[in-house]
Amino acid sequence: MVPFLLNQGGSLLFYLTLASAELSLAVPLCNSLALIVTLATGRVLGEDIGGKRAVAGMLLTVLGIVLCVAGS
Repeated sequence: MVPFLLNQGGSLLFYLTLASAELSLAVPLCNSLALIVTLATGRVLGEDIGGKRAVAGMLLTVLGIVLCVAGS
């Protein structure tokens, strides 16, 4: 039940963000954060997320988010 509620909370946050933010910033931000949260949750649950390459990808994604927010 908890993963379902977290998913629904994320969907609600997505729609609230769409109503108050620029579309060109909100959509990539939400999509990239969904990937980060999925990988982090998998790691917490003990799944193999892919090693160093997955961590590097997560860091690059976070860097891209920071650049998008800083540029807006």
